[in-house]
Amino acid sequence: MSLEEGCRVAVSTCMGVTEEDRAIVVADEGSQSIGKKLKEILREITPHVRYFNLDIYGERPLSRLPDSIKSAAMDATVSFWTAAAVEGELETVRGPFLKAAVFDGRLAHMVNITEEIVEKALTGDYDRVEKFTKDFHAMVQGAEKIKVRTDRGTDLTAEVGKYKWVATTGILRDNGSWHNLPDGMVYTVPQSMEGTAVIDGTLGDYFEDIYSISQLEETPLVIEVEDGSPPTAGEIECDNEDIKADIEEYLSRHRCSSFVGELGFGTNPYIEELMGSMLVDEKSPGFHIAFGDPNQDMTMASWTCSEHIDMVIQGCDVWIDDKKVMEKGDYLIY
Repeated sequence: MSLEEGCRVAVSTCMGVTEEDRAIVVADEGSQSIGKKLKEILREITPHVRYFNLDIYGERPLSRLPDSIKSAAMDATVSFWTAAAVEGELETVRGPFLKAAVFDGRLAHMVNITEEIVEKALTGDYDRVEKFTKDFHAMVQGAEKIKVRTDRGTDLTAEVGKYKWVATTGILRDNGSWHNLPDGMVYTVPQSMEGTAVIDGTLGDYFEDIYSISQLEETPLVIEVEDGSPPTAGEIECDNEDIKADIEEYLSRHRCSSFVGELGFGTNPYIEELMGSMLVDEKSPGFHIAFGDPNQDMTMASWTCSEHIDMVIQGCDVWIDDKKVMEKGDYLIY
């Protein structure tokens, strides 16, 4: 499949853009080809399209969201963000942009998107993605306990039900909301969790550009999760001292940085392998955990945080209450 086909799926199928929409695209130098293709397709549908290259506003990370972008986002009814995640911009740029974009519109958050991701992960049948995601979301309603095990040593038990389960299907029509693209995910925030998480997949935020999947496979990151209110990352071990030091620093920036802010399931069957980008990999069939911000507006969790880092665990066996729903990373319930 092609870049153009993937961008058309994003614009027409996922976001449902019409001639009445006012659109904005925010790209950077690394995502110009995608941003400009989105702009081209949008202008076939609506004359109201504005395009910004974030890199022209100064050296990254930017200390604030430029006023012109903020104003355009607040006026837009549909927004696309394709710029890369840069350390230090989550709170100063991406967070404020998200709030502006959903003020009177809907946002496709495509951070760290690449042409390969568009071509491989945005060209599936999103009606099928939506159906399975909604079915899985319906199944976990009322669940009380999640157990996750792997051959490499992951052994987690979580209690759920206090906070909302959220389904993101890849189809977004409602203003005042946003989702990542590619999409297909069901997640919540555990009110309790304890055990061992052995991270051997993708590290999120800006670490995906620093540490590869192969490095995590060779030297997994081991995090002891200590129960509490909320549950918290405790002792951290990794034979790669750089990974260990970086994650220890990240999770200690604020008290909330070490809180378990998410447990999630990827529900997009068209993403057949990890690609080293959390934008995609948390949507591939499997399990992930995150520390930091719990996306309070969606989950109704009781805190916010300026950090959020997702971590993919490969080859999981998962039980929801007493029902086994996943074996070695493959769903048993399609």
